[in-house]
Amino acid sequence: MKKLLIGSVAALAISASAGSAQTIGIAGAPSGFGAAGGVVQIGFSGTYSQRARGPGATHADAATMANFGFGNPVTGVGLEFGINLTSFRNFGQSGHLSFGVHHMWQAGTGIFSAALRTAYVSPWGDIRSYRPSYSLTGTYLGGIGPRMAMFSIGVGTGWGQDASDRTTRGAIGVGLGLSPQWAVSAGYVGQESIIGAVWSPPMLAGTSVAFSFRNLEESGNATFAVDIGRAFALMR
Repeated sequence: MKKLLIGSVAALAISASAGSAQTIGIAGAPSGFGAAGGVVQIGFSGTYSQRARGPGATHADAATMANFGFGNPVTGVGLEFGINLTSFRNFGQSGHLSFGVHHMWQAGTGIFSAALRTAYVSPWGDIRSYRPSYSLTGTYLGGIGPRMAMFSIGVGTGWGQDASDRTTRGAIGVGLGLSPQWAVSAGYVGQESIIGAVWSPPMLAGTSVAFSFRNLEESGNATFAVDIGRAFALMR
């Protein structure tokens, strides 16, 4: 599943301050925000495509990831190490490692973060022939009037519809907070347009769910995805 890292991390929505009480996130798009030291991000991504995709040429599949954070991205840099299992067809038999560095700083009344990442490191199973992919993404979190907003832009390889394709492509996304539970978003990643929503209900106690429709402009080749993510602080 080629968008595991993108989808899972994006599903970890950033909650706004208590004063604005809004959830914000960009479904299905890469983010410049990363895991801080002592934080573990767990993600699950499920997709259904009208056209069969992936090494097994299936319409539906799922993937999962665990991302571990080190360092301080505010005073220095944050470091990430991820383990990605790319298919549930033969769970654990196909996957790769990922690494990243990110830095966050104040930008006017908002917050900006940039991340440099590599994925598909030491792949195994069905994707063992894949070469590493690389990306650079910047994200701004601020406000538009009373609404929290997020803007993301990046460039990377491995963002095509064929996950083994290493052509360099761009990504752009925007998210808008609507309420304490919902945000909506739109973007374009690699070769696919994306519209979606992020849901962070109180009953899930910090777990966020991102819903997205991708590649709607190409008849018969659309994809629906559900990304579930949660972050845990290992040290307090």
